[in-house]
This record gives sequence, C-alpha cells and structure tokens, in this order.
Amino acid sequence: MNVGIVTTHIPPAKGYGGVSVTAGVLTKAWAERGHKMVLIASDESIAGRLRSEQVCLGEQVDVRLYRCYGFRRWGFGLGAVPELFKLCLQAPVVYIHGIATWPSTLAAVFCTLLRRPFMVAVHGGLMPEHVDLIRREKPHKWLFYKCLTFPTLRRAIAVHCTSDTEAEGVRNVLGEDARILLVPNGIDSRDIKVAEYPAGKGMKLCFLGHIQQEKGINAFIRAWLKVRNPEDRLVIAGRSVDGAYFEEFQALVEQAHGAISYSGYLERGEVMDLLASSHFLVLPSGLEEAGGMRENFGNVVAEAMAAGRPVLVAKGLAWDHLESFGAGFVFDRTEASVCEVLRKAQSLDSLAWEQMSWYGRQYVEQQLDPIKLGERIWQVLKRPDQAKLPQPLVEGASHD
Repeated sequence: MNVGIVTTHIPPAKGYGGVSVTAGVLTKAWAERGHKMVLIASDESIAGRLRSEQVCLGEQVDVRLYRCYGFRRWGFGLGAVPELFKLCLQAPVVYIHGIATWPSTLAAVFCTLLRRPFMVAVHGGLMPEHVDLIRREKPHKWLFYKCLTFPTLRRAIAVHCTSDTEAEGVRNVLGEDARILLVPNGIDSRDIKVAEYPAGKGMKLCFLGHIQQEKGINAFIRAWLKVRNPEDRLVIAGRSVDGAYFEEFQALVEQAHGAISYSGYLERGEVMDLLASSHFLVLPSGLEEAGGMRENFGNVVAEAMAAGRPVLVAKGLAWDHLESFGAGFVFDRTEASVCEVLRKAQSLDSLAWEQMSWYGRQYVEQQLDPIKLGERIWQVLKRPDQAKLPQPLVEGASHD
C-alpha cells in the first residue's frame, strides 16, 4: 500500500456528517490517481452496521471495518486495536481523520510508538472557541487532550487545516512553530447538477446540520423572524443532539406559525432536492458564542455552491472571502449583521441571484477540485522533508 487511512466513520455511514464525507471524498480522489490504500474505520451507522463491501471508494482501496459498540460517536470497539496496530506497522505513512476519537487516538499513539510518519486532519476539533470551552467546562477531556492529543500532534508530519481560524487554534495549543498544511476540503461536483431558479413566491432558505448550539441555528432563527417577509420560508434538516437546545428550537418553530419546516435527517437525494428548492443555504456556526465555534469548513457550503445555491455564512470559517467571489454573503456573529445580510438577500432580483449562483458553481469547480487539492496533500504526505509549510488556503486567492 502507499498509505494507510484512519477515520472514525466512513460513507455510506449515516448520521456522522462532514468528517466521514471528507474522508470519503479525499480517499476517492487519491484512488483516482492510482494510489493504493488500506482504510480502517468503525462499522457504525445510525441506519445499521456497515459491511466493507458497502463502502465504495475505488478498487485501489482495501476497506477494513471493525465492530463498534458502546461509545458509537467515538467509534469505540476493541477490534480496532489489532487492526490499527497492524496498519501502523505496515503502512509507509498514515493519514488520520479527526482527533480524540477511539481510532484516531489509537492510530496517532501507534504511529508515534512505531516511529511511523503520519498526518492528522483535525476537522474542527481545535477551533479556538471550542478549545476554550473544553478547557473551562470539560476538565477530563482537557486532560485527555493534554496527555494524548497534543503530544501526538506534535509528532505529526503536519496538521491539516482547512481554514485560517482552525490553523490559529492549532497554533494556540501547539505553538507558533506547528507544522500546518492549509488546504480546503475538495468536493466532486461532476455528479451535482445546477438546479433551476426556485419556483414560488418569497425567499426560501435551508439549513443542513445538527440541531445544537455550536451550529448557531436558534440565534439565526431569532434574527430571521425579525426581518422575514410574509411569504419567506426556512427549512431545517438534521438530527437533534442536544435535548434542551432542541426544545428551544421547537419553541422558535412554533413562533413562526408554519414558516419554518423541520425535516429531520435526510438522505443524500433528499438533501439535493432541498437545495434545489431553496434560494440560499445558511451556515450560522458560532453565532451563539457560548456554544463554541467548531465548524471549521462546512462541506455543505461547497455542496450548495456546486448545486448553484448561494450561501449565507458566519464569519470566521473557511468562507470569509466568498463575497469577493460573488458567491454569497458573510455576516458577523451578531443579530444585527444577520438581519442586514438577510435584507440584502431579500433585495436580489432573479438576474442578480442567477449571477451569484453561477459564481458559486465556478468557485467549486476551480478552487475545490478534490483531485488537485488531494495532490497537494499527497505531496506533503509522501515527501514531508521537501514540503514548504504553511501553504495558502486557496491558490490564487488574495483574501489572506
């Protein structure tokens, strides 16, 4: 094999979002370039246990799933121990998706003990506000980070980050000399069609993500309720992972008197249908600062733009430059700023919207090609001594 891949969950696993999706996209991109890989992940999925033959990443990828039980979100299962040890012993280099889960921690520890070169994609786990939240309110998790996560990250070839804010968080805990590879996530837009202009009256927005405080959806709803026009609609899809927060969310939905629809978890095809019927996707992660901002990238933003949907996104993620590309609006993490951006979106006519839609699709095709971005990561992974770090977030971009 050329490289070993470790991830906690892997598509078609359902219910575990961006990290698993990114792992799948990057692995497929590498497989398309002819690289041979062994991938280890848990068999966890909210729809039932996965089998290796269900994971379709290309003939170049040997998929090995271990039995997950108990702490399903963290991919716990004792079967991971021998599988990961063997992988780290045999692979010339290992790429690890995520931190502080069972397989990602084991892989990092084994690579360190065996002196095997490895790279870690932190996937939002070290966003500054999230780290501060752990330090203040989760002493046991903070001890885990200090004893295992940080020491192994310091031994990595590089820490793969997808936004300037995420890179800042890594430097905060590892020091200014941390080796950071700054490359956005890729998205294969070849099978995503650009949808027509949405039918019907009013402006329809959609939110795709977990109903939890760090996603900021309740604060966004409160702002939207203040400025929405009578025919405007908001559709929300995603699982609830916080009971108290979800109760507050339900109360806000009732206040909208039918203007907000909650769809729960959606399949891939249903997600694309929802995007097609919406004018904008919204990503308000971090709007409620008490919850910590962990959404370092937001794959759903890239998917929305690939489908020709402009985005309304909170400042501080990987998308602060999108207004300069004409692909959406960026708001400060205040209610006043959200309201201002919503009024801008409401004022667009169909021609201006279609131009914004086109810019978004072009951005994905030109800047987020998974093959090209995967090659940038691969070059550092395979030739770490020749790499120059950090790299620019987007080639040709001037927003840094």
